[in-house]
This record gives sequence, C-alpha cells and structure tokens, in this order.
Amino acid sequence: MENRPNIEELKSKINYGIKFWLEFEGKSILGSGWAELLKNIGKNKEGSLTQAAKECNYSYKYAWNILKRIEKRTGNPVVITGKGGRGGGGWVRLNNWGKILLDIYREYLNEIRKIEENLKETIKID
Repeated sequence: MENRPNIEELKSKINYGIKFWLEFEGKSILGSGWAELLKNIGKNKEGSLTQAAKECNYSYKYAWNILKRIEKRTGNPVVITGKGGRGGGGWVRLNNWGKILLDIYREYLNEIRKIEENLKETIKID
C-alpha cells in the first residue's frame, strides 16, 4: 500500500512572505535590518552607535558601514555625529534625511501589513 501524504496537513503548512526595501535611483537603500538600525539610533538618547548596533546583533563596524552605504547610494548622510571628550565617547543621531527614510519605510511597512491581513482574509486554500 502506497504511503500518501495527508493533503490537509500539507496545506496547513503553506504560508507566504512579503519582503520589501526602499530603493533610491534603482539602488537598494533600506530593508528591514537597516531600518531597524535607524530606528535604534533614533530612540537611543545617549547617541550610542555601539548600543544601536548591539540591539540589531550587528558589530559597530558593520553598523557604521551600513550608514556609509546608505550615504554613498543616496549622496546624503543619514546621521550627524559628534566627538566625545578626551576619553572618546562620540555620539550619533539621525538627521532629517535619516528620519525621512525611516518614516517612508514605516509607511510602506504599514501598508504591506494591511495587504497581508487582507490576503489572509480573502485567500483560502481549498
């Protein structure tokens, strides 16, 4: 006797995913991970890039490289920085461009979440 899969069980495991990112002149500039970094920078009152990076499980260097890539691809920095005192301890904050990009990303994300909810309600697998 042939061992047939339980079709209903298989169908229950089917789902979908929607992934998006912002582009600037055809170049990818902001996806979920990079947006999370900008969000963490924006909420970080101390201005610590190290802390914002840590919250994303990024190294400081990787986070700094992300900020530089966005700047290179758009021609504009997304942060302002300041130097610390004699012991170091500089700071980083989102500038207006960084805030605009993050706001646009959030707006698209909210719309995509609405689309996802609509798909769940309207598409039923028979």
